[in-house]
Amino acid sequence: MAHTKINFNNTVNASAQVGDTIYVSSVLAGGITSEPIEAGAIIEVQQNHVIIDKDVGTAPIITPGMFILFSKPTEVNDSSLKGYYADITFENYSNKYAELYSISSEAVVSSK
Repeated sequence: MAHTKINFNNTVNASAQVGDTIYVSSVLAGGITSEPIEAGAIIEVQQNHVIIDKDVGTAPIITPGMFILFSKPTEVNDSSLKGYYADITFENYSNKYAELYSISSEAVVSSK
């Protein structure tokens, strides 16, 4: 498959990486004028450009001034419990003395 190079005037977002999906949307003075459309997967990231797995002539046609965003595949980047609240109860059903020295957890705040 052919590839498309997208050049940026500024540095590419540091979070963008190979495997992320690029989306594009049209922009006018009043803001974004169309829903984001999937353009392709990133196959290379450099300081001022990305290369995506997309033929230059196929839709969507990426033009200067378009709003470009990316998303990460959740199956690769998710590693923890998502949410804002956790309620945990520890119970000891043994008749023997027990001490709890430490508790730790990992959670990722969910934005949706």
